[in-house]
Amino acid sequence: MNNSKRQFIEIENTTEETRSIIYDVFATYNIILQDHRRFPAFDMIQQEYNHLKLPILNDKDFGPKLKSELEQSLNVSFNDVIKTCEHDQIFMDLINFLER
Repeated sequence: MNNSKRQFIEIENTTEETRSIIYDVFATYNIILQDHRRFPAFDMIQQEYNHLKLPILNDKDFGPKLKSELEQSLNVSFNDVIKTCEHDQIFMDLINFLER
């Protein structure tokens, strides 16, 4: 697959269900980064995907913990997800936060 044309819906080795979970999680973190008053959204996403151990944004190890959880629980390459988000220009607040 040509990485320059990859879209979120084409993340390698993922199902539609897995992409949906990642999308929901990333969207929630992105919303919270844009407006901290929206933190209750995190509680909702934790309840929805209670099988995931999602870190909170102010955890000093947020990035490594999120990477580990997605790779272990969903069997997806975190780097592929990040690259795809950057390509599609989605969840950029979260991507920038992770790169800090």
